[in-house]
Amino acid sequence: MDHHTSAPQGTPAPYGKACANCARSKCKCIIRHAGGPCERCRRLNTECRPAESVRRPRSWRKPVASRTARLEEKLDGLVSLIKAGNQPNGALKTAHEIAQEYSSARGPYQPVSALTPSTEGSAGSPYNIQSLSTEFEPSPDEAERYLIDFQTHKSKYFSFIHILFTTGAQDLRRERPLLWLCIMLISSKLAPQQQSLTTRIRQTVAQEMVIESEKSLDLLLGILTFCWWAHRQGDTKGFLSIFTQLAVSLVFDQGLNKQVRKDFRPLFCVKANFSRAPTPRTMEERRAVLGCFLVTSVISSFVQKIDALRWTPHMDECLQVLYERKECFNDEILVQQVRLQLITERANRALLDDGILESAKGVTNPAFLGLEIFQSQLHGVKNDLLAQPQTDDVVLLHLYSAELEVFLPPPFLQGTFHPRKSVDPGLQAIKSWFDRFFTIPVATYAELPFSILSQLLRCQVMLSRLISQEGSGWMENSVWTISDALSTINRVIENLEQVAELARLDNSGSPDGDVFFRTAQIFRSIRPGMGSLLIQDDLTIPSQGTSRDAVGMDFDDDWLMDLILYPNN
Repeated sequence: MDHHTSAPQGTPAPYGKACANCARSKCKCIIRHAGGPCERCRRLNTECRPAESVRRPRSWRKPVASRTARLEEKLDGLVSLIKAGNQPNGALKTAHEIAQEYSSARGPYQPVSALTPSTEGSAGSPYNIQSLSTEFEPSPDEAERYLIDFQTHKSKYFSFIHILFTTGAQDLRRERPLLWLCIMLISSKLAPQQQSLTTRIRQTVAQEMVIESEKSLDLLLGILTFCWWAHRQGDTKGFLSIFTQLAVSLVFDQGLNKQVRKDFRPLFCVKANFSRAPTPRTMEERRAVLGCFLVTSVISSFVQKIDALRWTPHMDECLQVLYERKECFNDEILVQQVRLQLITERANRALLDDGILESAKGVTNPAFLGLEIFQSQLHGVKNDLLAQPQTDDVVLLHLYSAELEVFLPPPFLQGTFHPRKSVDPGLQAIKSWFDRFFTIPVATYAELPFSILSQLLRCQVMLSRLISQEGSGWMENSVWTISDALSTINRVIENLEQVAELARLDNSGSPDGDVFFRTAQIFRSIRPGMGSLLIQDDLTIPSQGTSRDAVGMDFDDDWLMDLILYPNN
C-alpha cells in the first residue's frame, strides 16, 4: 500500500477560518490546493459551508487604575462624606495632599497633627485634629524650657523615659511627637494650655490607634506618660481604663513582653510589610514594657477596675538587664519601683485567686497566711534599699506604700479584715510615708505623678478608717495617737492649699480649683470627725455607723477618684 497517496493535499485553515462541518466536529479543516470543498467535506461528500463567526471582536479595555489612584479616589469619597456631615463650611485637604503628607520622609509614625498644626481642617479625620486652636501652642523657646524643666525636675517620676540632655525640643517633636505633646502638657502651668494639649493628645491617640491602627513605641511612651499624669488633666471624663488597655495592646502588638525570636522564618503568603525580621531588644523597649507594668499595676491597685499587664519571663530578663547596665540614674529608680510593685501585684493577685477579695464581706477574720510570704520578700527589699548610702524619695515613698498595701490589704477597708499583728507595721508604714513626704518642698508638689497622689490618698484613708472602725486595733497600737494623726492631716491640708501659689499654677477656668485644692477640701471633711475624737475624755472609738458621718469617708471602688479627678461628673 502506498502511504503517500493518502496524505492530505492542502494546508490547515487558519484559526477561526474552519468550515462549519469541521468546526462542529472539532476536526482539522484542510483547504485543498485545487480549491473547492475542504478535504474532509470532499471525502464525506458533504456541503462545505463557511462557519458563522462566534468570536467576539477584540475590544480595548480601559486601563486599570493604579493602586494609588484607587486609594486616592476612596479617600476623596471619605473626605466628601466628612465635609458633608461634620464640617459643612471647612476647607479639607484632598486625598493627594494626604498621600503626600503620609509619604513624606519623616521616618516611622509621624502624626501630622502633632508636627504641623494647620487651619485647613482635618486630614480626613472625624476628630478634626488639625482644626484645633493654636493659641496655646508652645512656642519653640517655650518648648525648650518645658523640656529642660521635665529633664531636670520631673524625669525621675517618669523613670521609664530616658531623654538625653543633648536632645532638643524640636528633635523630640520630630522623633517622638506624641511623647513631646505629653511632656509639654506635664511642664505647662497654664490651665487653658493644659486643656488644649489634653484635647490634642486624646484625639491624636484616637486618630493613630483607632483609625490608622498605628503601633509604635512613641504611642506607648506617650500614653503611659499621659496616664501617669491623670490627676492634672482637668475635669474630663474618665479615661484611665481605656488608655491603660490601649497601652497593654501596644505591648502585645509589638511583642515587647515576649522574647525576641532568633529562628525567624517569614511566611511567603504574608506581605513583607507584615513579616519583618525582629530586631534585637533595645533598652528603650525594655524600659517601655517595664513602665507599662508599673503604670497599669499602680492604677489597677488604686482604681480596682482593670487588670495590670501580666508579668512574663521576658520581663524578668528585661528587669535584670536594666539592673546590670543602668544607662542612667532613672534606670535604678525604675528597677526598684518595679521590684516593689511586683511584690504588691502578686500579693493582691494571690488574694484575688483565693477568692478572699470577693468573700471577705461575709467573713469575720479570713486567714491571710499567704501574705506572710510577700511581707518577707518586701522586708528583704527594704533592707537592701535602706542599706544603700542614698535612696531617692520616689523609691522610699513607693516602699512604704507597698508595705501598707501588703500588711493592710484592700479587705481592711471593707471593715472585715482585722489582723492585729499587721496593724502596727501598717501604721508604721503610714508614719514613714508621711515623714518622707514632708521632706518634699511644697512648691514641687505640682511635679508629683499620679502614683504619689494615690499613695497620699491611700495613707490618709487607711489612717482614718483605723481610727474610726471599732475593733480595728487602733487603741492597742504603739505608733500613732489621735493627736499625731490630727496634726499630720492639718499639715497636709496646709501644704496642699499652698501648692497653687508656691508653684505659680494658673487655675483660671477651673472653678473647683486644681487637684491639690480639691484633695485638701476632702481632707478638711475628715478633720472635724477626728477632732471630735480627740476631745473625748475616754477617747472611745465610736461605732462604725457613727464614724462614717463623723469622719466623712466611705471608701468604695472609685469614689475618691471620681471626686478628685472629675468633680463635675
